[in-house]
Amino acid sequence: MSLPESLQLNAWTGEAVAQGDLEPEAATWGDRPGLPKPQQPLKFDPPADPKNWRDPNVGYGVLLPDNDDPKLSPAAKAIGEDAPEPVRTLLAARPETVVLRWRPELPTRFLRRYFPDGTVQDPVIGLSRFGIGKGQLPRYVAIIGGPGEIPWSLQYALGTQHAVGRIPLSGDGLGNYVEAMLSGWADADLDVQAALMWTVDHGGGDITAEMRAVIAAPLAAALTPPPLTRFGHLTDNAATSARLLKELTAGRPGLLVTSSHGRTGPLDDAAAMRATLGLPVDLNHVTVSLDDLDAAMPYGSVWFAQACSSAGGDNQSHYAGLLQKGTTAFGVVSAIAALGRSVAPAPLRLLGRKRPVRAVYGHVEPTFNWTLRVPETGQGLGHHIVAALSSNLYSQQPVGLTFADYRAGVGELHNQWAGLYQDLANGDTSVREALTRLRLTALDRQSLVLLGDPTVTMPPLRAGAT
Repeated sequence: MSLPESLQLNAWTGEAVAQGDLEPEAATWGDRPGLPKPQQPLKFDPPADPKNWRDPNVGYGVLLPDNDDPKLSPAAKAIGEDAPEPVRTLLAARPETVVLRWRPELPTRFLRRYFPDGTVQDPVIGLSRFGIGKGQLPRYVAIIGGPGEIPWSLQYALGTQHAVGRIPLSGDGLGNYVEAMLSGWADADLDVQAALMWTVDHGGGDITAEMRAVIAAPLAAALTPPPLTRFGHLTDNAATSARLLKELTAGRPGLLVTSSHGRTGPLDDAAAMRATLGLPVDLNHVTVSLDDLDAAMPYGSVWFAQACSSAGGDNQSHYAGLLQKGTTAFGVVSAIAALGRSVAPAPLRLLGRKRPVRAVYGHVEPTFNWTLRVPETGQGLGHHIVAALSSNLYSQQPVGLTFADYRAGVGELHNQWAGLYQDLANGDTSVREALTRLRLTALDRQSLVLLGDPTVTMPPLRAGAT
């Protein structure tokens, strides 16, 4: 190979192209030392696995009410020195746990973090980076206490981006749950290969028929073996309280799904209503006994309860101004609100007993038939629930993560609402009905909550079952 006599540079001096002949010894220039050393491109770390709450870029935290005791330093708050004893046991077992605080004067967009060095931050919910470091919020958050201590609105705000659950317990109940959780529900007397569904369908124009069509029937198809080895579906004339309790006791399923009305009466007796709020109501309008349900529910199981107020109630209804006064629907939501912020008695009992369930998914206030389908096309909107309770749950996704796609829909609904609201602001009043439906659907969807720790997982299926 011979060298050229001259070289050109892609440079313009203002007068001429830069070029020049080579030195007579140019051929020896190439063997001089000093070439740049080879450089390896920097590798990006793979994104954190959202299932791995132990990863410092994912993180796990407990959320407590703040404590204004002047004797309690920020450093002491940072390590949960004032937390209930079972929470301190949890913190000792999981030393990387972040202690978060809720303060009533903070907007629901913020949480408070104290640090051992005495500094304080108020990271914004939903926009802060996930993790356990400064300026971050853990993706997994366990709210400790009932909605009277930390309101439902805070759980809703966390729910759109975070894997959030609520452990609505105190005293021995909280201790029972934490002990079982840290043991991994040792010796749980259930069959993880089995699931049981109980679907009440009153037919006609009743909402239970629509719940069956949009959620229960597709979920039943997804749970039908394989990969499970046993699946029972009690519906039509079999959807009685007696059959539910019998099959639950005999089968000891890892997952129970109930689809029915939830008990919300008598409306004129607050004490009686509080004692049975949200309990499933069977085909014959008989309320399932809490004592009997407690006796039948397996230790370590997961329960999805599709029913009005199966998780509890709030101190004011979101649906004021929507439902006409004097109607049964208005009476129900008003009576629930009059009970104050509360957790329904069934999840409280089942989570706090000596051999607790793993988790309960339920609704705060009701679900509406209007929100189960897309009005323009009739498309059912149960697919994310089906995926959450089948492939997600049984692939050992933590229970706080299984409904991530469902909760992401809340943000999309608000986005659609905001677009139409701008049209309304520009004078287009024809969008008002669509705005109402979008708002109702978003509120309905956000009120499906997890009661239990969000890091809990279903036991793995046996080898060969999948």
